[in-house]
Amino acid sequence: MKNRSKYAIPMLVVLVWFLAACSHSPKFVAPEIEPPADLIPGYVPEGFELGGGYQIPGERLFPAIPVGDDIANFLRIRGFDLKSPNGNDILGVYYQGKDHLILISKSYFPKGSLDVWRAAYEASQPKPCECECAGLRLAHELFPVRLVQLQEVRTVEGTEVAILKGPMGWTTAFVRGDNLLTVESGISLEENLKIVASLLESQN
Repeated sequence: MKNRSKYAIPMLVVLVWFLAACSHSPKFVAPEIEPPADLIPGYVPEGFELGGGYQIPGERLFPAIPVGDDIANFLRIRGFDLKSPNGNDILGVYYQGKDHLILISKSYFPKGSLDVWRAAYEASQPKPCECECAGLRLAHELFPVRLVQLQEVRTVEGTEVAILKGPMGWTTAFVRGDNLLTVESGISLEENLKIVASLLESQN
């Protein structure tokens, strides 16, 4: 019982953190650049407007969960970064909606493929907790070590697209030319894939 109470307060704090994030319109905060033209999709869901472009260091970065009025968007952590597996800079554009953001990004991924990306991603998957302590097992079950889970791979416009589910919603990842692209948002998966299709069509 003592071990469970030890983890109760941190779990409560995280719950409040999530509830606070849901009570405000999300805003994107990152170093701004001119929006890369090749990341402007031909399809954007109704109610979203282009907010701008951004560039951030890609090495060991992870998107943070929105809290309050802003997103402290990228925190340094150790491990595999699904948006920039080679540690290259991330270029992107973001679209602002009333309840959600749409983040479209790319990073240089020469000679890369979705198979290469997926193999690296799956190899970085931590092993399940085998600890004896009941409190630690409970914490592991409530907070998976990987926040973004790979769900499936689909083919869109002749290109394989990885579909992942995370705290901000759906993330899709695919290779276009020498770049790894991702589309991330809380919109529906169907809308996300329409954006992916338009990004692939524009390069054909």
